[in-house]
Amino acid sequence: MANKTGYVFAIMIAFWLGIIGLSVSIVGFSGALTSDEMENWIRGVMWIMAISGLFIIYGGVNMFIASRKKMSDIDKDEIELAIAVNKHVTIEDAVKTIREEAAKPFAEKNTLLAHWSYTSEEWKEFTKKEFSFRLREALVVWLLIVGFGTWLLAGYRDMGHLAAFITSLCTGGLITLIRFIIAYNARKANASKPGDVVISAKSILINGKYHILNDENKTLYKLELLKDENPQILEFSVEWNTRNGNTNEQVRVPVPSDKLTEAWKLVEVFNNEVIGKY
Repeated sequence: MANKTGYVFAIMIAFWLGIIGLSVSIVGFSGALTSDEMENWIRGVMWIMAISGLFIIYGGVNMFIASRKKMSDIDKDEIELAIAVNKHVTIEDAVKTIREEAAKPFAEKNTLLAHWSYTSEEWKEFTKKEFSFRLREALVVWLLIVGFGTWLLAGYRDMGHLAAFITSLCTGGLITLIRFIIAYNARKANASKPGDVVISAKSILINGKYHILNDENKTLYKLELLKDENPQILEFSVEWNTRNGNTNEQVRVPVPSDKLTEAWKLVEVFNNEVIGKY
């Protein structure tokens, strides 16, 4: 099954936004409509509260609908991939389908490109190295936050250097701790299962965990075959917009020793048929 924790969390937030919005609206409307002796500025505040509550409810409903839709889309993608892995499709047929789907505003069908299985030893070695990679990545992020954050807070926020350093150190430490927990849980879950990877133009299933490559929010912008790794790694780089600008993540997949030719074909297919078109 796919990892839907983020969407479940969003649904919970949407629920509480609805409760908060409803409470704020009731207080606002009650105050604005029931008291004749209220000063005008207080009545104005009540009306603002009432309208703000309605906006909060609207935001919560939209978040709920979007999260439910995304979970439904993930279920649909998983079913399509589960059906696809039971059918033998040549890479040439897959490329033809990809071209047809890429011409649509949002491709709906997951076209299977690869289905790889691994020996227990291969998969355990990968999960071990992947954990080390994620840990190094988290430490680099921590150092960057400490260095850049200290400079920014001290230089532009008129904060003392020591206070800026401590603030950046704690903020970076918290982010690093969260990334470490995620990496540790991923290693623990993956190492306990035999390796299985399903790759399509839109998504990847890694031991049943769903990773989006292309949809209305995320875009695959680079695919590399890391030949200096052992085993060699396919690294999918995905980006999306946030309020603070673009951010990105890397989804890494080990290449079985007998699938190197297929891995190079995947790089070619993605560069020519997927990246920049989906």
